[in-house]
Amino acid sequence: MAPPQPVAAIALVGRPNVGKSTLFNRLVGSRKALVAATPGLTRDRRVEEVRFNGFHFLLVDTGGMAYDPDGAFSTEIVAQVEAGVESAAAVWLMVDAVEGLNPFDTELYRWLLRGQKPVFVIVNKADNVQRMTDLSDFYALGAEHILALSAIHGHGIEQALAQTAAVVPIREAEVESGDPLAERPVRITFLGRPNVGKSSLVNLIVDDSRMIVSEVAGTTREAVDVPFERQGQSYLLIDTAGIRRRARTKEYLEKIGVLSSLGALRRTDVTVLVLDASEPIAEQDARIASYILEQRRGIVIAMNKWDLLAGNAKKIKEFEFIMERKLRFLQFAPRVRISAVDGSGLEQLFKEIQTVYENFSRRIQTADLNRVVQMSVLRRSPPAQGRVPTKVFYGSQVRERPPTFCFVTNHPKQIRESYTRYMEGQLRYHFGLKGTPLHILWKGRREEGKQNRGRRS
Repeated sequence: MAPPQPVAAIALVGRPNVGKSTLFNRLVGSRKALVAATPGLTRDRRVEEVRFNGFHFLLVDTGGMAYDPDGAFSTEIVAQVEAGVESAAAVWLMVDAVEGLNPFDTELYRWLLRGQKPVFVIVNKADNVQRMTDLSDFYALGAEHILALSAIHGHGIEQALAQTAAVVPIREAEVESGDPLAERPVRITFLGRPNVGKSSLVNLIVDDSRMIVSEVAGTTREAVDVPFERQGQSYLLIDTAGIRRRARTKEYLEKIGVLSSLGALRRTDVTVLVLDASEPIAEQDARIASYILEQRRGIVIAMNKWDLLAGNAKKIKEFEFIMERKLRFLQFAPRVRISAVDGSGLEQLFKEIQTVYENFSRRIQTADLNRVVQMSVLRRSPPAQGRVPTKVFYGSQVRERPPTFCFVTNHPKQIRESYTRYMEGQLRYHFGLKGTPLHILWKGRREEGKQNRGRRS
């Protein structure tokens, strides 16, 4: 049974570096929001479902708001905050107990009251008894709800939620049942170099300008989760920071953004490798593709900005020729021509994502697998050990996501990488398995039943 939907959302709003992302991470139970001493780290809004000590709600983290007329993203951040507040049932305005009441806090509070939503002033960094109890600075706001807590240490969070629940219907969490993998949404990560159009694609899919889109490379600094539903199927779209070559990744924020992007791979099912079709395939595109293969995630190649090649047969031929050469190790991955500008190719993209997810999660019957194994061995035997032939007795699928197979043989050390690739090709030929990597292990009969003793290829 699917978990019940939250009945309310809480939006976190405040100046840069008051601790919104730290509180977000504590409530969500992960480090999805990047945290650093540099103000303005969060630019896009994130939405996560929270179950915390009996409370069940959606939490919306927004970018830090500040007076910055010269900032490249100040207008966009205001739009993101407005959208986050509009979607929420209540607002937590976070302020800094160490700094005290800032004039801009007062401006923010008055601005938020115009939305006619309950506004709770959350005094963060109240890390000792004096700061927890001395809130006199903030009484000047005239707010009905002023609550102190420490996002780092966790003090006061449950009390703040309890007082919020008295005003906003935050439903008590229910016990989940069933297979958690079956219940959770399909997780799709968009990965690629800076400015190839990842955020534009996410915005197109959800039909909502949730991601800040700019011509400035590196606008997205962290992996951002976007819940989404399409034709009855729940998805979690993960937009990521663009990944440059290491030599060009100099800023601290950009480096941790890249780490966040690569970390998103570990929790994804299908990765959409976004390429810029208006430019030649770069070595960095191939390097990013290798990261996906290392994590053994499903993969779809999205050739974005295809509208810029329309009618130019020469450029199309050059692009596809270079892609075949530099991404030849991704022959099994489907390719989709797409444009985030006019929306062309979107239906095909989701069709391929669904196919890859099904293959990524697929389990093959042992009898069917062994028929293919025996035919493949008859067609091409593995290398013998001296005069003793190498036999493959049988195989079985030991797990999914990705499909992982264990083959039992009398000479596992004789199996070379080339033969593993041959067997992988045979499995793909007979079972399809488009878009998903395969993991093949070779094990001797004496090792049967022992964990992690096989030769991995």
